[in-house]
Amino acid sequence: MIKNLTWYQTLQYLSLLLLAVTIPIGWRYALWTSILLAITSLLSLRITYLKLNAQHSTLNANHLIILYWLLLLASMLYSDDSTTGWEILKIKAGMLIFPLAFLLTDRRWITSRLLRGVGYAFLASMTAVFIYHTSHAVGRILGGSTFGAAFGPSFDPRHHAYTALYLAVVLAFVYHELHAHWSELPSWHRGLMFAVVPLMILYMIIVNSRAGLLTLYLLEAACTIHFALTRRRWWKAVLMVLLLAGFTFGAEKALPGHQARVAATIEDMASDQPSDARVQINGSSTEAAFRHPLFGYGVGDYRHCLVDQYNANDFSAGVSAEYNAHNQYIETLLAVGLVGMIPFLGMLLLPLWSAWRRRIGALWLVAMLTGIICFNLLFESMLERQMGLLFITPLIVIMALIVSREKNKFCSKGKS
Repeated sequence: MIKNLTWYQTLQYLSLLLLAVTIPIGWRYALWTSILLAITSLLSLRITYLKLNAQHSTLNANHLIILYWLLLLASMLYSDDSTTGWEILKIKAGMLIFPLAFLLTDRRWITSRLLRGVGYAFLASMTAVFIYHTSHAVGRILGGSTFGAAFGPSFDPRHHAYTALYLAVVLAFVYHELHAHWSELPSWHRGLMFAVVPLMILYMIIVNSRAGLLTLYLLEAACTIHFALTRRRWWKAVLMVLLLAGFTFGAEKALPGHQARVAATIEDMASDQPSDARVQINGSSTEAAFRHPLFGYGVGDYRHCLVDQYNANDFSAGVSAEYNAHNQYIETLLAVGLVGMIPFLGMLLLPLWSAWRRRIGALWLVAMLTGIICFNLLFESMLERQMGLLFITPLIVIMALIVSREKNKFCSKGKS
């Protein structure tokens, strides 16, 4: 797969593979791997002597990621708290590694097959992490712990929303591989891919992310509809959704407290006096955002202004914990307003728009990945932590690469 690459292209690709492996393991490992990717890209830049072709100057999601960060930087001009502002910008500086790595080097060698390899590396790593946590949970049970405790919050101590996002992307990739490459895959390969699906669904349920569970059900429904429309096999689609939904629902029932958590949130949202912190966070952050809608409060001040809003709304838990908005769209409005929201939405949606315009074969994969990211950003400010930033930003860049590499399915054979 990499035998035709130069040695510096091989290093750059291996860095990308290593990033896919380390993201599920821990963000600190992924951070060092992203630095390695930057170094190998600089090496490639030095060797290729800045021979940039036309595709590097084309406006795409990579440019919008950079523009978004630059607007955050510009907001320092009207931020009073420069110390907090620079701390946030330092965290978000990792966003620049991925677009620059593939804008300033020749990326024509990155084929669709190589990109699929990145997907398989991520899938293998997520599966290994699940097996690792499961073995520890079983060990705790053998040591006297209860089933509920072993497979409860301590199963995977990381933030459940980010783990759920990773799992949704894995499931989307598995569906695309089975749907688009069924005839190419040997029977043992198909069997392994099918075996991964219940493991990842079970992992999703165990981590007990409300947004993750909603994403899972929506993804199951979307894949079923897509399968029925493209394969013209309605009975197979119905069977698939019944099996997946039945397994998901049964696993939720087997783990106490999972369904009750979602139901309690829905009831709380309809209440005049909500007790759920997430509901109060959303209300306060929305109020604060619409007070400065055009440019926001600035990257240095918006968190302080949000805490002031919590205080005005008598939300003492929000004041003491200094919660962020738990919604990346509102977080962006608070920091840089509608001006910053334009490139932010552009970097999320441009790969999908480009895929639709070109009618590429992987259009449905890009649509699923875009939908998963955009939906989960409603429930968590994922670009405020390295766990989200080091996953979402390269995923956007990879989608842009998929669009530039995948062939138009309406073109004649051999044309792209």
